[in-house]
Amino acid sequence: MKPIRSILLTAILTILAFSSVTYMACHKDKCVDIACKNNGACENGHCSCPTGYEGDRCEVMTSDKFIKTFNGHDLCNINDTNVTNQYSVLFTSIPEKPLEFRMSNFLNNMDDSAACTIRSLDSFTFIGSNNGTTFSGYGTLRRDTLRMSYKVQIDTTSFNCKYIGGSLW
Repeated sequence: MKPIRSILLTAILTILAFSSVTYMACHKDKCVDIACKNNGACENGHCSCPTGYEGDRCEVMTSDKFIKTFNGHDLCNINDTNVTNQYSVLFTSIPEKPLEFRMSNFLNNMDDSAACTIRSLDSFTFIGSNNGTTFSGYGTLRRDTLRMSYKVQIDTTSFNCKYIGGSLW
């Protein structure tokens, strides 16, 4: 009777061992070969990126898609008169700040620049000032088209504008 028990016990243990090896071989860790950057975390084989980063491996700063030169025009309503001005704006990155960038040549003046803060994947807010002129507003970037709405204050006069432009590169 003891030999049958030993044989049965050995058979059961062997089946359990093979079953666990087979189970482990079929259920691999999907994150074993995934290296997420910028403090991203792998979840079920995909990187979950921290705010300010995107891409398959969190390797792209969210602000990178805004870093371009846009050629366009604005339309401002000044004292009930529509005024149009054609010019380019330049966006530059701020190293180590994935949710911020700089806008230059605002209002067609290289001395006018604004600090921009990303609010969602395709929108941002901005604020700037220079020699008594202040400006603030928001913008969106969709399919290489930049649209901005903003208010300009020059001393005691204020007016609203809209800018639309396309990416030069």
